[in-house]
Amino acid sequence: MKLVRKTVLAATMAMALSTAGMLAAAPAHAEVWDCGSYIENNVGSSICYSGFGSYQVRVSCASAHWPYTREIHGPVVYKAQNQLIGPESSVSGDPNGCHITDAWVHAL
Repeated sequence: MKLVRKTVLAATMAMALSTAGMLAAAPAHAEVWDCGSYIENNVGSSICYSGFGSYQVRVSCASAHWPYTREIHGPVVYKAQNQLIGPESSVSGDPNGCHITDAWVHAL
């Protein structure tokens, strides 16, 4: 009888800890995927085709002045769940005085 009581108590404690762990976990968030980036005329752009949520383009921009290479973040855009194609996030290197060498999507 004592063995059964200890087993039930141990199982109850395990379930309580498991539930507490799930409640303390970070909340779920939306995520975009099937995204692409490209560079055209010194403008870096990103677009997402699947999922939903916020994202932005990030570019690596090279200049003749220090810092010689820096990362520039484009505007945050949101793809709704029922949208086929998300909006484009883009940033131009010209106003920043640099040449865009790489572009990628950053999901938020």
